[in-house]
Amino acid sequence: MKKYFLIFLLITPLKLLAINPEALKKYPYQLLTNDYGILNEANLKIYTKEVNVEPFTGKFNGLDYWQCYPTKNLTVWYEKQNDDPYEKRERGDAHITVSITPTIIHDYVPRRSFSSDYAKQKVSIWMHLIKNQLYACIGGVYVSTHKKMEDGKEITEHGWIFENLKTKKGCDSYFSGWCS
Repeated sequence: MKKYFLIFLLITPLKLLAINPEALKKYPYQLLTNDYGILNEANLKIYTKEVNVEPFTGKFNGLDYWQCYPTKNLTVWYEKQNDDPYEKRERGDAHITVSITPTIIHDYVPRRSFSSDYAKQKVSIWMHLIKNQLYACIGGVYVSTHKKMEDGKEITEHGWIFENLKTKKGCDSYFSGWCS
């Protein structure tokens, strides 16, 4: 009996933090997919602070939205940029690419390039967060969709500005204080 009570005590706080129907009524637009028990009401609320929210339409509107994906579909990587002539350092972009199908991808990139060392550190943090997790939730601002040909196939790439990555293991955010 004690064993079941302990399990109940351990599970109950997780349920209190999960998104419930009331939270979805208060913040109906910020979550575009199932959250797999990863997000909480504060994650939705932060994306509505001081903005007029609206449903996602597939057009740029500057608003943040959450989407959650199987981690087996995520690739976390780093792209070296040209050296910055003013800062005299190598720059880089950290990416999270999600393969929905072989021809449909979502690419999340922070709003600006970092020093190469910091970009590599971001990739390391993201890899740690998704390791041994079934799902990850990514928050960001939709930018645009473009199509390109690759190996004779038309690839549809949806570009996003990265804001947050959250798993049951933890969270990383572009802005300080945006992880809850």
